[in-house]
Amino acid sequence: MKKLINWEIYFDDFIKVNKNKSFAWGSWDCCIFSNALIKNITGEDLIPKSLKWKDEKSAMQSIKKYGGTLLQSIEKACAKKNLKVIDIAYITKGDLVVYKEESELVGICDGMNVLTPTDDCIGVKNNLNILKAWRIDG
Repeated sequence: MKKLINWEIYFDDFIKVNKNKSFAWGSWDCCIFSNALIKNITGEDLIPKSLKWKDEKSAMQSIKKYGGTLLQSIEKACAKKNLKVIDIAYITKGDLVVYKEESELVGICDGMNVLTPTDDCIGVKNNLNILKAWRIDG
């Protein structure tokens, strides 16, 4: 998996178009958002097409079946696409992160913060407990 030429423009355009989209399990949750943004800047999905869910319960079942935990599932998907693990001290725009709040969540770094869907928009998170991060070549 590699970033497209002009990926930063695609990244910014994606955020502009989707900035007011609300969280919804199976269509706009943290995994779907992160995958959609990655696809926009690479042309490829990170999440296998076979994984589907429609609500919190089926999302948790999919995660458990695919990798066990969200972190383990993201690790597995990233390994299949040859994404490189990076030191969290060097996270920058376009990097995928798994972080811990009340549970494990996934988001994309915008260069300073982590972006992820919230109830009414794309949320900007900082000062997070980041568990692991990956960089897409490009």
